[in-house]
Amino acid sequence: MTVRRRAGSLRAITAAAAAAVAVTLIAACSSSSSSGSNASAGSSTSGGTSGSTSGTTIGVDLTYNDTAFWAAYINYETQYAQQLHIHLLGPLLAAANASLQNQQIQTLVNEGAKAIVVNPETATSLGPAIAYASAHHVQLISVDTIVGVGKVYMVVRASNLLYGLDACAYISSKVKSGYVLDLEGDLTSSNGADRTNAFNDCMAKNAPNVKVLKDPTVWTEATAVTDAQNAVNAYGSQLKAIYSQWSSPDTGVLPLLKSKGLAGKVIVVSDDGVPFEMCDVGNGTLDASQSQPANLYAYWALKYALDAANGVQHSAGQPGGGAPALQMVSYQGDSNLADPIVAPFVTKAQQTLSITPVDGESGTVTTTPVSDTSLWGNVYGTAHGGVCKST
Repeated sequence: MTVRRRAGSLRAITAAAAAAVAVTLIAACSSSSSSGSNASAGSSTSGGTSGSTSGTTIGVDLTYNDTAFWAAYINYETQYAQQLHIHLLGPLLAAANASLQNQQIQTLVNEGAKAIVVNPETATSLGPAIAYASAHHVQLISVDTIVGVGKVYMVVRASNLLYGLDACAYISSKVKSGYVLDLEGDLTSSNGADRTNAFNDCMAKNAPNVKVLKDPTVWTEATAVTDAQNAVNAYGSQLKAIYSQWSSPDTGVLPLLKSKGLAGKVIVVSDDGVPFEMCDVGNGTLDASQSQPANLYAYWALKYALDAANGVQHSAGQPGGGAPALQMVSYQGDSNLADPIVAPFVTKAQQTLSITPVDGESGTVTTTPVSDTSLWGNVYGTAHGGVCKST
């Protein structure tokens, strides 16, 4: 992957962009959930579930809707489809079934989608869908995942290398011995692989005396919580930190640490930036969270889908929507144009962390205070009764 770290000021630019995109959210949102129920894994036809009843027809196929992040994403997508005069087909839900997802995208093409937003099961699982869509002059916009098996119109995704590096910067600045548990995502996905590789490389260079416990979870919450319990039982007070590569395990890991008398003693860093993480960072039970911007993902995926449908051409170096500039990103030998959104790294108060650089990235990380009202988790939480409502 060729994404490089931006200076700290660019994180502020992204926060301002997030606020601008979300300016109508409080008026537009009316419900909230820690998990979505807007799509059906078994559905063979998409139907127009949201957005304008007229306008450009855009298909949507997601891998998951069962986390707070994806529930919020779907809510934002519905809102922005109305603003952009898009008629949505879907979202269909592939439920982590790559074969089903390829079939569903063919269905969306056959039902008249002019472009399709897809969250791929893995970076290399969309080959048949890309080939079928291309043969019918329909382009795909990949959200949250790099594509390494063909050409898509745009990748809308933050740098997951920075996720792993930011987590390492926080943990390695405070932990120099003992054990650190890395609750890895799916290592066959570009997200899980990037977070894991960056975290491991950084910890090896910046905290060489720390033993990193590498537990792959395939994004399964129950597995992550069980792994955390096993680590606590095995290492007790020698377990110094836990890096959870997504937010769902927090709801099991934090109570586990409290029950064992380790709350506040074991550092916990997670990824997503959902409202309950903003609550937990604010009250001190969670040390840090990468705020993966659900609002910007939803808005720019739809905006690029419109551009694809209308034949607009983009190129590297042009201004991005969530990043200062569009750039090419590579995976498994394939390169695609991307808008590499700069995601804020959130802590209770702003901090500047310094590490020995790895993977060509900067050695300085400036965090965003959880009090920043432009963070999508804060905006979404405020619109739904407060960030602590779903904790």
